[in-house]
Amino acid sequence: MGMVTKRFVAPALAGVLSVGVVSCGAKDDKGGGGGKGLTAALSGVPAKVAEQGVTYWNVTAARRLTAADRSLYRGLDGYGIIELTGQPYSGKPLKSTYGFDAKNVETAVMPNNGDGQRLTGTFDVDAVRDAMKKRGYKATDDDSGALRLRKRGQADVDVSGSARVTRFTGTVTLPLDPPGRTVADDAAYKEVVACLGDDVYEAGLYGKRPGYRKQGVTLLGIGARAQGSASTEKLCALATSQESAEKIAGKLRTKTAPGERFAGSKVTIGDGDTPVVSMTWKNSKKSGLRPGDQHRTTELPRLVLSP
Repeated sequence: MGMVTKRFVAPALAGVLSVGVVSCGAKDDKGGGGGKGLTAALSGVPAKVAEQGVTYWNVTAARRLTAADRSLYRGLDGYGIIELTGQPYSGKPLKSTYGFDAKNVETAVMPNNGDGQRLTGTFDVDAVRDAMKKRGYKATDDDSGALRLRKRGQADVDVSGSARVTRFTGTVTLPLDPPGRTVADDAAYKEVVACLGDDVYEAGLYGKRPGYRKQGVTLLGIGARAQGSASTEKLCALATSQESAEKIAGKLRTKTAPGERFAGSKVTIGDGDTPVVSMTWKNSKKSGLRPGDQHRTTELPRLVLSP
């Protein structure tokens, strides 16, 4: 997670993202609470995370994308898996260190304060147990068949056959099983997700913060999609009013004028009293236009969310 200003918090997008002949939609999330892709992943995240926001990766699609065009997606090698960060340079494979591999993971979500992570996919619980015990963790099985792994001074880890949760010290507790009330149930998240599309291969949802509402934004999200050899990203901002929507659109259009980085990109305002403002652009290898660049540079989010 990057702290940009005291009022602006960027998503914790560390690495993400199939340039196949079809779009990169996710399968049903076996460890989620229903639906597909982004919605299913958010259905595994408690509703109280809505204010701080969450980042999402379709890891299956991310792996295909980087394999197909590493020069374009070179910043996405981590696939959003925090345990993978640094592994290629440590000399120790992820499997032997943690008991699972990136190919076992289908989706990853992380609250934007970095307090933890929830992965879904297919996990060999015994392999995880053996690897983590070698690292000094004590293993306990619960009545549901899930494995609890604990080590003093280290992150807590819970794992089942379809989900793996890592928890650091913090205020948000990510559950192994989908909770009763989730971020996917939040009306603002539903609108922004509908705008982004459930088949995004990565998304950053910036949270429902009071400071953002002062700028006329209930929730902002940026997500990426791929179709064939083309990759695009889309910004969706749920405005607090029609007047706020016009102001947001005006800000974004300053970046789409001739000669600007996003020249030619279209900004649209949706219907209703609190419309969604959207802007879509094509990814390329140019500065600021690679997949995920806006989550790193915060050029557009800062423009919309800051005074």
